[in-house]
Amino acid sequence: TPKFMKNITRNSAFTYKLVMMSKNKNNGDFGISFYGDKVVFASLRNGEGNYGWNERPYLDLFSATVNDDGQLVGVTSFPDEINTKTHESSAVFTSDLKTMYFNRTGEKQVEVGNEKVATVKLYKAEFVNGKWTNVTMLPFSSDEYSVQHPALSKDGKQLYFASDMKGTIGSYDIFVVEINDDGTYSQPRNLGENINTIHREQFPFIADDGSLYFASDGHQGHGNLDIFMSYKIDDD
Repeated sequence: TPKFMKNITRNSAFTYKLVMMSKNKNNGDFGISFYGDKVVFASLRNGEGNYGWNERPYLDLFSATVNDDGQLVGVTSFPDEINTKTHESSAVFTSDLKTMYFNRTGEKQVEVGNEKVATVKLYKAEFVNGKWTNVTMLPFSSDEYSVQHPALSKDGKQLYFASDMKGTIGSYDIFVVEINDDGTYSQPRNLGENINTIHREQFPFIADDGSLYFASDGHQGHGNLDIFMSYKIDDD
């Protein structure tokens, strides 16, 4: 927004320029991640079906190339094994590009407070013989709470995510699981009060140096969800 750009220019030593990556503002594109020399993102651009409160299409996953002008070109939808008649978003990939973790909204609605919601779950898919297959829900997903926004460590041994599962400090906290050599997972571990607050922590991202970036409206920021960074100083 113009207000955001004015503030970031005033408060930063750097100058930023925002460029729309798609000429169609109604696609609802978001959640971009790197996929080799391409990017992957969630979008409404399939335009199939409507859901719930805003009568807009379901989200699906797409891949594309970014051209020299910063525009998304060669946009391709992921196959039906990935994109279903519910929402898919927030895809991340192992370094060998053979495993994908992503979000999918559950079909069952549960009552949370005074409203019914469909929880968000984490799924894994494998790239075998040129196609995505073996799509499985991760065992710590649930109809009772959401598990969302996956992020992988560089070595692919830790999977971070946001969740409102039992044991959270606030409405959403950031958790991590260890990915064992046999493909199983440890129990989710809350990252604790240095990261998580009584408010929301979501959208984790792990840089190559192990730094954690995340969004929070609980730490002191400029308002709503702001981006914060934390360095890992040991293995605890």
